[in-house]
Amino acid sequence: MIFDPEKIYWQSHRGGGGYEAPDNTLFSVKYGWSLGGTPEVDVRLTRDKKVICLHDNTLARTTDAPAQIGDLPVKELDFSTIRQFDAGSKFSSANAGEKVPELREVFALLQQEPDKMLYADIKNYDAELFPVLLEEFGKLVDDYGVASQIIVANGYYEINCQLKDAFPEIRTMQWIGYTPGERMESFRNLEKHDFAKLDLVQLHLYPLDEPVDHWMYDLPLADIQYALNALGHKLELFVVGAFTEDAIKTLLDMQVRRFATDEPMRFSKILRRNGY
Repeated sequence: MIFDPEKIYWQSHRGGGGYEAPDNTLFSVKYGWSLGGTPEVDVRLTRDKKVICLHDNTLARTTDAPAQIGDLPVKELDFSTIRQFDAGSKFSSANAGEKVPELREVFALLQQEPDKMLYADIKNYDAELFPVLLEEFGKLVDDYGVASQIIVANGYYEINCQLKDAFPEIRTMQWIGYTPGERMESFRNLEKHDFAKLDLVQLHLYPLDEPVDHWMYDLPLADIQYALNALGHKLELFVVGAFTEDAIKTLLDMQVRRFATDEPMRFSKILRRNGY
């Protein structure tokens, strides 16, 4: 996909971050696309090796599963058990009936939208599950022929390198959180590798309790400019939680062209008001 400098590219985190849509559902995937963004799903493995879309390690937060099931790690549950529970009604009665989807269901939607993209955040990192997840993920990518439409995301450089080696067509993104100092240290470590095998790098921006010099985020603008100089349009900024139009305008004026947000509707309205 060719980069257009006049366009703003943005991720609908978890499809709607739990703010505007029940996260990691088929509804939230379609919701993100409907607003002009790229939805994100989180990818986990069940006991019977089904690849599902779920942010948390358990069903407790997002579904109506009873505690004796909801508090168990999903890697200890079969998909047939997970599928029994509602993944939408906790968010809104209008979303009652949504289920935790298999990744294959999301890929089936993606296959029908050849001009759309999807983020997939890999959540099983442990030595036991990751190789199995990688194998099952790869089978689904091949089955649906969607490699060029996927951006795989996680927080580990070594895993991103493995993913790029396994699926050259897939775009890889490394996200970087933690404290400002740790974020920039991690960024500079990637810079030492010349960002090899990474298509995007995402820096998290956390809101301050009180703005400093009219800037509402914990990462100074000088650090953002440094990262932008190093990466250009390959830099993505995740505006975690609350954000203001002034803050977004500041970043747009700096020529930041990629974002991630938990509030896709509000973000898209800001873009439209600013001519994007």
